[in-house]
Amino acid sequence: MSTAQRSVRLFNSTNVRFLFETLPQRFRLRIAATLAPSLADAWAERLFLTPPRAGDADDLACDLSDGVAGAVVHRGRRLATWTWGPRRAPAVLLVHGWGGRAAQLRHFVYPLRGHGFRVVAFDQPAHGRSEGRLSGLPDFADAVAAVAARAGGVHALIAHSLGAPAAAYAAARGLAIESAVLISPPTDLVGYSRRFARWLGMPEWLRDAMQSAIEERYGVRWSAFELQRLGTRMDARALVVHDRDDRHVPLAQGRRFAIAWPGARMLETEGLGHGRILRADAVVRAAAAFIAGHSQVASPARPALPAPSPLY
Repeated sequence: MSTAQRSVRLFNSTNVRFLFETLPQRFRLRIAATLAPSLADAWAERLFLTPPRAGDADDLACDLSDGVAGAVVHRGRRLATWTWGPRRAPAVLLVHGWGGRAAQLRHFVYPLRGHGFRVVAFDQPAHGRSEGRLSGLPDFADAVAAVAARAGGVHALIAHSLGAPAAAYAAARGLAIESAVLISPPTDLVGYSRRFARWLGMPEWLRDAMQSAIEERYGVRWSAFELQRLGTRMDARALVVHDRDDRHVPLAQGRRFAIAWPGARMLETEGLGHGRILRADAVVRAAAAFIAGHSQVASPARPALPAPSPLY
């Protein structure tokens, strides 16, 4: 089996593996919720912040072996990075999602290099070859800003799945970028946590307590990541790409993400799902061309209002 095939299998099996791995936890969590609610609260928080385990991490990293390996220290954890292209070239940052790897965005490297960009990729905290055991959306956003700063600033970014709201949050808090391509972006963190709670058989009171504990841990409320709040601070050109057959993040969330980002454009695909969209040649070429300013790709996500009808 090739490295690319292992990568596909790894990505597509994440939810199935999660369900099998958490069967014992589901049983113990239900007992704890009845007998020791405070213990259940702490346990639920840790489960939510633990990325799914992935095999073949070294094999996936081989996909990046032609890049210059490096590291960024973020909050005491070493984050693995890879760079392609000369230091003087404007940089594009590749940002993977929850349970993902930098290698998943490998196909964007050489099209971007062909447009004269330097490309920087990294494994998020507690993912791939980066250090750590727990991670959350605030960690993702801070890591984006830290890696971008180490790169000397970035011209643009391409972010997938949970990496998209993390990148948007970083941009709203001062990360200067000219353009962004946001692929399969989720907009409903509370909704995701409720699906997570259903997988584990968590009652709503426990899910709510888990959310409060995570907000206290990071010192930021989940509502701070809502695109409706962040949108007013976005001035970069943006392209949102989402597949109609995405079973992980519904297309409606991508559409809402695009509408919330002022002036964003929307490109909808079909038959690519949540993972294959990162390897589709049409998507890769469209993203690179958009960042290079050679194509607007699609119509604005928010249609212009029609001219008012004459009064007489």
